[in-house]
Amino acid sequence: MSLKWWRGPREEPSAATAGPASPAGPSGSGAAAPEPADAQDTQDTQQDGTDTHDTHSAEVVTAEQGVGFAELPTEAPRTGPLSPLPAPLLTGLPTGLPGMRADGGLLRGRWIAAASLTGTSHLLHGTSGQDVYRYTATHDGSGLVLVVCDGLGSRPATAQTGAGLLASYLCEAAAHITGQRMAEVPQDVLREVLATGNAAVRRHRAAVLEPLTDSDLAATVAVCWLPLPAEGEDEGVARHALAGHAVRVGDCNVFTLARGRYEAPFPAASEGPANVVTAYLPCEDPARVAEYAPIALAGVDAVVVTTDGLAIDLFDSPSVRTWLASRWSVPCGPARMLDSLRYRRQGSHDDRTALITWSAPLDHIPRLEP
Repeated sequence: MSLKWWRGPREEPSAATAGPASPAGPSGSGAAAPEPADAQDTQDTQQDGTDTHDTHSAEVVTAEQGVGFAELPTEAPRTGPLSPLPAPLLTGLPTGLPGMRADGGLLRGRWIAAASLTGTSHLLHGTSGQDVYRYTATHDGSGLVLVVCDGLGSRPATAQTGAGLLASYLCEAAAHITGQRMAEVPQDVLREVLATGNAAVRRHRAAVLEPLTDSDLAATVAVCWLPLPAEGEDEGVARHALAGHAVRVGDCNVFTLARGRYEAPFPAASEGPANVVTAYLPCEDPARVAEYAPIALAGVDAVVVTTDGLAIDLFDSPSVRTWLASRWSVPCGPARMLDSLRYRRQGSHDDRTALITWSAPLDHIPRLEP
C-alpha cells in the first residue's frame, strides 16, 4: 500500500461549518478544513450560460502581494477561506520535475492541449510534483492516445521518475494499436498496452535503477484511445459511429465535456478519507488492477484526461467545473491551459494535470509554406 493525497470527505458543507484553512503536510495529506459551498456558483454562470468570472479579477490581481516576487494576474476563481501563499520552495532533487509544463498544437488534425502544475503541498515544502502527461498517434492513423500518470507521494524522490518512465513506455506501446483490433477487442488491446508498459518499466528498473523496487516507482495511470476518421470518412459520421476507450490503474480519470456539462466513464472514488492507494504500476499483475471503460463520443466537444488532483476538484466543486468549462469551451494554447489551472480552492493541494483533445478538426488553421 502507498500513501496518496486526498482532501477528505467528498462534500461542500455550508460556510457556517467551515473553519480556517490549514496547510497541507509534506505529501499533501495534512488535515484541511472542509470547503464551504461555492457561494459564487450561482453567480458565475448566467441563465444564458455565459461566464461572469471577470468580476473577481481585481481581487485576484492583488491577492498575493507582499511575497517579494511578481506574477501575472489571473481571473481564475478563489473558493473558500484561503491563507496567503508564501514564496514557493523549489526542489533540489535531480529527479525533480519542472513546476509548470504546458503544450498546445495539432496532432493528426486534432488540437491537443495540456498543462500540469505542481501542487501547493510540494511548493510549500520544496518537493517535486509527480504528474506526467504524454500523447501520441497510432502508426496506422486510427487513433490518438492520451496518457497521464501520477507518482505516489510516499516515494517523493523516485515516484516521479516512475511516472515519467511509465507514461513514455505506454505511449510507445500504444502507438502500435491498430484500428481493426480496437474495433474487435478494445478492452484486451488496452490491457495489453498496460502490460507492455508495465514490463518495460520493470526491465528498466532492473537494468538501470537497482536497488529500487516497484513501489519506489509507483504511479497511477489513465490511458485513453480516441478514434480518428479514416481517409475520406465524414467527420460527423465517424464521431457518432465510433467510441473511445480508456483503461486506468488507480484514481486518474477521464471526462467528456459537452455544452458545459461533464460525464465520467469511471466513477469517483468512494467518499471519505482515502489516502491509501493499493492499485498502481509497475506491479506483478497489471491485468488484475486495471479498469476499463468505453467513452461515448456522440455530441462530445472535448475529452479530458486528468490525474486525481484535478479530478477531485471537478467532482466536488461547482465553481471549478464552471470555470474550466468556460476556459475549455474552445481549443486552448499552452498559456491559456496553464492559466485555467490557476484557481485556488480550500483543501486542493495536489498537483493538477489536464490533457485535452477537442472533437472538431481545425482544418481552417493556415499552414506556412516550407
